[in-house]
Amino acid sequence: MTNTDSYADPYAGLSAEGLPDDLRLGEPVTDATHAEFLQLLAAMENADDAGFLAAFEEWIEHTRHHFEQEEQWMEAMQFGPRFCHTNEHQGVMSVAKALRDKIVEERADPEGPGKGALSLGRRLTGELSGWFDNHVKSMDTMMVEHMKANGFSLVEAPAA
Repeated sequence: MTNTDSYADPYAGLSAEGLPDDLRLGEPVTDATHAEFLQLLAAMENADDAGFLAAFEEWIEHTRHHFEQEEQWMEAMQFGPRFCHTNEHQGVMSVAKALRDKIVEERADPEGPGKGALSLGRRLTGELSGWFDNHVKSMDTMMVEHMKANGFSLVEAPAA
């Protein structure tokens, strides 16, 4: 066994399948992560009421990791607008976590006051599509352009 045989490629299996062309940024890790974000968002949209919370929690966990990953890259590159970019991430996560907690609370006490968190969750799902489109085309585009301009590469092209 050679040294390369034991190496586990952390980027093996990356796929941007399903990512619309206008959201492809040409950076494999980012594009694959964005494709997964949209897949999980679609799973939320398609979930029935009983399955919505599980789909929402899976999307939250993916998105938490996704945003942390981007924030680490921006910090490593000393990317100028990283604080604005991070603030957008924090806003989305704050709303999502608060809504998730409200859905859990309502499920625990179906007779309690303040119903409607599930319908708000479904509305958030729809709003996230538009937010994500804008975020990728502005914030993430700037981040990836900065990566490329400064030689910050997450996945090197295979040797020719």
